[in-house]
Amino acid sequence: MRRVVAALILFGAVVISLLSRSGLVVLAIWAVTLLLLRFHDRSAFRYFLSTNLSALNPRVLLQSLLQLIGEVVARLRLLGRAPTPRAFSPRVSYTLPVKGRWLVGRGGVTPRTSHSWLLIGQRYAYDFVAIDPQGKQHRGTPTRKEDYFSYGQPIIAPADGVVVALRDGVRDAPEVGTGWVDWLTADFRGNFVVIKHADAEYSLAAHLIPASLAVGVGDPVRRGEQIGLCGHSGHSTEPHLHFQLQDRPDFFFAACLPLPFAGVIVDGVAQAAPVYLTGGSRVEQSTA
Repeated sequence: MRRVVAALILFGAVVISLLSRSGLVVLAIWAVTLLLLRFHDRSAFRYFLSTNLSALNPRVLLQSLLQLIGEVVARLRLLGRAPTPRAFSPRVSYTLPVKGRWLVGRGGVTPRTSHSWLLIGQRYAYDFVAIDPQGKQHRGTPTRKEDYFSYGQPIIAPADGVVVALRDGVRDAPEVGTGWVDWLTADFRGNFVVIKHADAEYSLAAHLIPASLAVGVGDPVRRGEQIGLCGHSGHSTEPHLHFQLQDRPDFFFAACLPLPFAGVIVDGVAQAAPVYLTGGSRVEQSTA
């Protein structure tokens, strides 16, 4: 509920700013917004502040501009025919990119459940967080990235394919569990691997641990093969995996594709057919 209120505060500030014609009024609105967030939800305040500080980082600023340009290009390319679960069926069967029990932190195929509905490049993305049998995401009161069960977990290929892009050498974020993101990061995606599985079907696994990538560009991979370790690099508030299927290898100019997973157990129930996931669900891959 706190996050919903924080989102409404930010939405209201954006709307009022767009309607206002006075620069002073806009500055006053955002000053009040920061104060409200500061006292209502410190984590949301830190996230808002650090993501805005990213504009001072030339590398992240360039990436943000590329993302904006890519959004326009992708929408023009699709001419209003953005991928939907009804209109798009993957050519390949995909399984979870993780082993064990995980929580879908964010993700879904509707505007309400979507990871980032307004961004066509991340509309159907999923954020996965490892959990223990009790559903906890970390040990005790977490102060280190290693306290989170996600950190260091194997990330695996969701289907056969060929590695077409990757990035390594991006540091893990220095803060964890506070709401701060690494606004000085070299890449807001952190370390990542892109795999081509079929024509116009590429998976992206992001926020991996630096120097943990087990593949190189051009390497063939098999379903279930380890490609890296779940980390905390880039714009990450806690160790997790950002995963999505996209229609182009380049993250900035791709459209995100709705991705149903096969052979998955959702909230303890084995699914007979591929299913789309929703934030809040507990998932694991069936061994059958």
